[in-house]
Amino acid sequence: MKILKNKLFYIPLIAGALLIWIMSTAFYPAFNPKPKDLPIAIVNMDKGLEIQGKKMNIGETFTDKIKDNKDLNETVDFIDVKDKDALQAGFDNNEYYSAIVIPSHFTENATSAMRSEIQTAKKAEAKTKAEKAQAELKAKVVSGEIPPQQAQKIAQDMQKKMQEMQKQNADLLKPITVKKGQLEVIINQGASSQAATISDKMLSGMGDNINKMISQQAVTQLDKNNIKVAAADMDAVMNPVTVKHTTLNKIHEHQGNGMAGMLLFTPIWMGSLVTGVLLFFAFRTSGLITQGERLKATLMQTLMAAVAAIVSSVLGVWFITQVLDFYMPDITQTTIFIAISMFGFIMLILGVMAWLGMKAIPIFVLLLFFSMQMLTLPKQMLNEFYQKYVLTWNPFSFYADGLRELIYLNKDLTLNTPVLVMIGFACFGLASSLLAAAVRKHSTKRAEVPA
Repeated sequence: MKILKNKLFYIPLIAGALLIWIMSTAFYPAFNPKPKDLPIAIVNMDKGLEIQGKKMNIGETFTDKIKDNKDLNETVDFIDVKDKDALQAGFDNNEYYSAIVIPSHFTENATSAMRSEIQTAKKAEAKTKAEKAQAELKAKVVSGEIPPQQAQKIAQDMQKKMQEMQKQNADLLKPITVKKGQLEVIINQGASSQAATISDKMLSGMGDNINKMISQQAVTQLDKNNIKVAAADMDAVMNPVTVKHTTLNKIHEHQGNGMAGMLLFTPIWMGSLVTGVLLFFAFRTSGLITQGERLKATLMQTLMAAVAAIVSSVLGVWFITQVLDFYMPDITQTTIFIAISMFGFIMLILGVMAWLGMKAIPIFVLLLFFSMQMLTLPKQMLNEFYQKYVLTWNPFSFYADGLRELIYLNKDLTLNTPVLVMIGFACFGLASSLLAAAVRKHSTKRAEVPA
């Protein structure tokens, strides 16, 4: 049979498996994403407390404990931050996804219920001893064992001694206002919804752990001093810490659950790809023979790419926001960024196609698939290979970062890294296209790239 001699007949034997391998590799980041080295800030401002010559600093003890936890440190990269001003600066620079803040009077407040119970018990014990001593002294006077004058002298000495003791322990005898220690957990939700969820759960668990640690210490101390706590005061002793949750850059409704980078990536890239291919064929089929014609056509091609990017971005953002009801805090700035990005993408496509022609299309399609899953996850949830060898050069990661800053982090459009990268793509595409127009010879074969 003639079909058996056709090589195409046998290609399906490996084509299916090959495509499965390629597509599976493209979606590999989503197979088993695990957080690793998520940057979380620790702001420990706890001044601690000195009790009977011994220094106590729960904030310091707690932070040392979690930093020494090997299992926890496989997931989290704890970053020490000196104060809340430095913390805010770090959030502004996207240096961490979340933070745990320990205030200056944390130890004092978190142990106040325990210390108040011990102080009250000690005062009551001292009062009972004093009353007992006075009663015994009176009994001895009544029985004639001690003369009244001597008893008066003993009473004066006892009172003087008590006053000296009160003076020496003035700090310990000051009334203790019972307050709960308050940890603050701050989540930068706009930086990454997935990382924010993981961080929130993790840091809330730390709040529970520190509550448990302090309450166990309180129970030990109270038991050691044989002190019973009234039911009304039990909550303050057993739950000495509260956790305050603060969310920065909260993701609003109709914002794709923080997935704008991925949701607005495929349509923009495909629109750029179609525009680039159409401009490529317009160049190729225009019968440009002389070098001057090709150079002029390349400049006109670039101008049309810019106009197409502007028109597409304006109409595209209008459709996304007005018809699909996606919420953008600043539509104008986001539209400008998408127009710059689309222009950069179109020129990048034209710059590559000027040399490879239609052979470049499979590369661009693969780039699409290999980028989709990466844009749904924070960098720290990707495997090491993707972090080192894919994310660093992938153009869409810069595009997604730019959108995240505008849509979720409430930043203004500036000449930042994402914008500069897109401008760089445009410059590369223009230079590559001009070079191809100047160097490559015109061909009458429609299947070949024009020059």
